[in-house]
Amino acid sequence: MKTHKLLSLSALLFLQTNLFAIQLDTLNLDEVMLKSALINQANPALTVSEISYDEYGIRAVNFQDAIDFSAGLWITNSENQAQDNRMVIRGFGARSAFGIRGLKIILDGVPLTTPDGQSQVDNIPFQLIENVEIMKSLSSTRYGNASGGVVIINTFSNLADKYIVEAGYGSYGYKNIKGTYSTNSEKSSTILNISKVESNGYRDHSSYLNKSLFFKHSRKLQNMNLKFNLLYFDSPYAFDPGGLNIESVEENRSQARDRNILYNSQESIKQIQTGVVLDWDTKLGEVKSNVYYSNRDFVGLLPFTNGGYVELNRDFSGAEISIKDKFQNFEWIVGTSIQDQKDYRRRFENNEGEKGAITLDQIESFSSYGAFALASYNKENYSIQSGVRFDLHEISLDDNVGIDQQYVEYSKSLKAFSPNVGFIYNLNKKDEVYINYGKSYETPSLSELSANPNGVGFNGDLNPMNSSGFDLGFRNKSQNLSYSITAFYINTKDEIVRYELEGFEGMNFYRNLGTSKRIGTEIEVSYNLGNSGVLNASYTQAKYEFKNQEVSGDLPGIPKSNFALEWLYGYKDFDLKLDLKYVNSLYADNNNEVKVPSHLLSNIALKNKFNLKGFFLEVGLHVRNLLDEKYYDNIRTNAFGNRFYEPASLRSFILSIKTTF
Repeated sequence: MKTHKLLSLSALLFLQTNLFAIQLDTLNLDEVMLKSALINQANPALTVSEISYDEYGIRAVNFQDAIDFSAGLWITNSENQAQDNRMVIRGFGARSAFGIRGLKIILDGVPLTTPDGQSQVDNIPFQLIENVEIMKSLSSTRYGNASGGVVIINTFSNLADKYIVEAGYGSYGYKNIKGTYSTNSEKSSTILNISKVESNGYRDHSSYLNKSLFFKHSRKLQNMNLKFNLLYFDSPYAFDPGGLNIESVEENRSQARDRNILYNSQESIKQIQTGVVLDWDTKLGEVKSNVYYSNRDFVGLLPFTNGGYVELNRDFSGAEISIKDKFQNFEWIVGTSIQDQKDYRRRFENNEGEKGAITLDQIESFSSYGAFALASYNKENYSIQSGVRFDLHEISLDDNVGIDQQYVEYSKSLKAFSPNVGFIYNLNKKDEVYINYGKSYETPSLSELSANPNGVGFNGDLNPMNSSGFDLGFRNKSQNLSYSITAFYINTKDEIVRYELEGFEGMNFYRNLGTSKRIGTEIEVSYNLGNSGVLNASYTQAKYEFKNQEVSGDLPGIPKSNFALEWLYGYKDFDLKLDLKYVNSLYADNNNEVKVPSHLLSNIALKNKFNLKGFFLEVGLHVRNLLDEKYYDNIRTNAFGNRFYEPASLRSFILSIKTTF
């Protein structure tokens, strides 16, 4: 049945392509210039995907919608706002139950990822994204800890319209109101965006409210470029409906788990982040630097008593400076970075939603110091590229209260050496092949270390995971067609996986799981249909295997393959976007006893702009899950009691209105 749906929708897409063929102006595909500060080559021997957005095109409705059209990347959990998006690149990040692990996220030159490898993307202004670069090669040489993949997000520096007011209304009580102010001159530009989003949620006990502010100012000085960013995010409540077993799903897929209601499971967040990026030219070369600070205040209620009420205040700061230059056929870049993170974590009893006696009170610290060097030798037809990085991490814990008189202190130093080498050969002006070898490492995060099944203090049995791997790729770029084919192989030692314990259902614990291998192929195609728009496609086929002593199987939480097809069409003031995503089956547990079925998901969006006597009005419609597919927004791997499933919403609608002046 799913195959018939796929064929029918594909046929419809190409039929519409032919019907509109005589109406559109020609579209041109621009050559992509990577903006990452830590890529010293104009054409690196790395696997990098790039997604670009036009200011007047159809905008994403959530962060997942903005970035998930890349082979090798898989992102879920967009509906449970208490758990945040879960992102996976070539298997890295799969263990995370909430937030992002093992991947580096960078917004406008400022890292959002803490030194211990945790990332949240709930405060990113996804509707202002201009382009996204997704680096899928192992990247610890450039970015240090937790760089199994890197996502570099750049927002618009200025907009053509000075004032923008938007409102969106949709299924399940969805409301989105935002305003944007933009101004620019020859030497400076400013963007201010304020938004408020709320929803009742598809499932019971899943409502949320988010309020955010984003400010960006850019200024050109003599031989210098200065950028200042400020993000403020306030989520007074985001309720967690919890995971269900398959019997509960079949009974009522929109219900919440009873214990999550009993214990009033939810989270509340306030976060502010600010950063300054300064680039300037010197006699020694081009200098790039940044300095940043973030504070996150978090309160979470989990569905159990002992330690189920969590208060966390996190300070995160850092700075980086690098210099790069070229001499004849040589390019080079050297740099250093420093980061500091302090988590003040307290746990109390959760007495059915009420704060009880304290059970844990500790300060957790993670400091990082890194230095790196990259170099390349470039000729007309080929380039040899290499790099190396050294990192030192200092991890410590201080117990403030000594629960049961067990005063705990913990400190540990970790060192990492990350080399990289690559070779790229130009077959002609359009075709090139490359090979890349690199290493990546990932320490356990502070929240994972503090989830100690033995009681207070850190889990001393949890070790970093180390990976090494190859990319072999072919790329073709022409005016109307560009495509890439990449094969990868990654070997990982001490893979970190999560699990649950009886009596602590809803709390995640972590352990090392032997070795794992990741083998796969990624294909991406972009085709200019001329008057009929642009067609994009991506395909991933991979095998994620682990071996723990004598037990072997597939890593849970990751599909073996997925396919995405996207059609973008525009004519005068009308735009349309149709996408189709097929996700293969995956396992929900380490024993590979529970298989989650495959699903086919489609979305359609359209908008039209009207000129109404001096001002413009834009009306849009998004239809999510067009085929009304029953699938899962998230899978909680290794959940106790087989409560793996978080059902996704069925077909839903969002109507948007926008005016500019």
